[in-house]
Amino acid sequence: MSSQQNWSGFAERLALRVNFDLMTILEVDWESNLVRRSFSTDEKNYPSGGVKRLMGSTWATQVIFDGQPFRSQTSVEFRCAFSDYKTLEALDLFYALNVPCQEWGRTVRIINLLRGVSAFPEQAIDAILQREALRR
Repeated sequence: MSSQQNWSGFAERLALRVNFDLMTILEVDWESNLVRRSFSTDEKNYPSGGVKRLMGSTWATQVIFDGQPFRSQTSVEFRCAFSDYKTLEALDLFYALNVPCQEWGRTVRIINLLRGVSAFPEQAIDAILQREALRR
């Protein structure tokens, strides 16, 4: 797993290119069938250490299993993807961009960005992937 300090620096550098209000990192544990939040820019509301079971949702199929980014462009897409959408919306977060990072052909982590104003542009995916490559 990556250190908190490395992810903090990554978040600072990424913020220069992509506007976001919350960034979290989920590490995929294939053996335990879990995802663990290893980093958050909002430790109060979305602290590191949170664990979720991999779910059979459309979101999980797209992002975790197929390794394809997810970008919500409407409130319906946002709400369908996140069971905790009420908590997120209470924090004024209405749009998400989830970018999986793969090693050896499977997703090992997901970089999650959320914000309150306007959907993320398609170019944000490339900015995240470029920054992730530079981080290593």
